[in-house]
Amino acid sequence: MHLMRFTPRQELVVWIVASSGAIAAFLLAHTFYVTATTCSYGSLLLVLTGFLFWLRFRSQSIDFPKWLRLIFNSILVLLSMVLLLYFLGVATYYE
Repeated sequence: MHLMRFTPRQELVVWIVASSGAIAAFLLAHTFYVTATTCSYGSLLLVLTGFLFWLRFRSQSIDFPKWLRLIFNSILVLLSMVLLLYFLGVATYYE
């Protein structure tokens, strides 16, 4: 069962939009107080990061050039660090 089939151009656009959206969610969630808005932007960040992990490691991924796969992996590493930073920020607020 195939939920989504992307052409290489569509997948590249999805990567750009989802990674930009995840970074924007992190920047919007950065406040001095943890509120419901902070948590909702954090859940959006988690969903977008999970979606990009699925997109990168699904069984029927598109073969991109090596330089583009390196960029995709770099985006995943960056988003993982941002997600960890977000969770640490929320956790230390409640400490």
